[in-house]
Amino acid sequence: MRIMMTLFALLIASCSPSVRSAEADQTRAPMARSPVQRCMNMGNALDSPRTEGEWGYKIRRQDLELLKAAGFDSVRIPIRWSARAGMAPPYKIDPVFFDRIDEIVGWGGETGLNVILNVHHYEALSERPVVHEARLEAMWDQIADHYASTPDYLIFETINEPFGEMTVKRTDALNRRVLERIRQDNPNRWVILGTAQWGNLDGLLKSDPPYDRRAILTYHDYNPFEFTHQGAFWTDPVRPTGVRWGTRKDLSRMAATLDKALAVQERLGMPVFVGEFGVFEEVPVTQRARWLKAMRQGLETRRMGWCHWDFATTLKAYDQDTEQWLPEIKDALLAD
Repeated sequence: MRIMMTLFALLIASCSPSVRSAEADQTRAPMARSPVQRCMNMGNALDSPRTEGEWGYKIRRQDLELLKAAGFDSVRIPIRWSARAGMAPPYKIDPVFFDRIDEIVGWGGETGLNVILNVHHYEALSERPVVHEARLEAMWDQIADHYASTPDYLIFETINEPFGEMTVKRTDALNRRVLERIRQDNPNRWVILGTAQWGNLDGLLKSDPPYDRRAILTYHDYNPFEFTHQGAFWTDPVRPTGVRWGTRKDLSRMAATLDKALAVQERLGMPVFVGEFGVFEEVPVTQRARWLKAMRQGLETRRMGWCHWDFATTLKAYDQDTEQWLPEIKDALLAD
């Protein structure tokens, strides 16, 4: 009998991780609803290499008020913290830069918008993680401490689009460490966990993220890239123009991709959020609007939040020159 019991115990211990994970999932609380449903990226401002505005946009309070009035509930603020922090321990973040972030965070609270702060364009981390992981963690220690008393409308996002040496496994491990550090001073704050492989869905599908009832999983969707980025000057090579989108096959492929993301949400019990999606501004606006509306409606049907890239620059929804929405893009994002 003792031998049989021992063999049984060994059999249980050797069950596959997927089985053990499934059993653990049964004890999890029902998935909390993400506060981020309709979001706008305030891109090409604080993620620029040197000064805000050098890439054509500087965040204004009136822009946040405009977004709130239109029906958005959140803004995502891409931030190049790595350009504003010391290169040696304790990797101190420039206090003047913190003042500017404080101003924008305050505007979000005053206008009733959630504000997502992320770590954007930290390429050196992806190229040499052994050297830069400690620096990222130190930056998060400072950010988490600085905003510990800020209400829950402020949301953190660990890292944007890690690539290269920041493999899926390494990104999962980094997310665990950063989340643990954030939780020391922010036990109940929503935290978005960045996804490897440039933030794409394949990276999320391969991920084994830490479970946290107030964590959000994210990926970015610009597929098909040859459509959304046709003619975009920053791609190498520049994609040919004239590509169209909207056939039944196109719609079917988009739906299949979204179903894969929904399956992750249901399996892991954490909200999935498409943190970036959009189409280059020089694509004909009717084509842009068709793709955006299909993506937005597909996400909302599946109860997944989204964040359009971006407000007023290269994939814009708003024209700074005329101080007007692009009506087709606004309708694609917001109209029933």
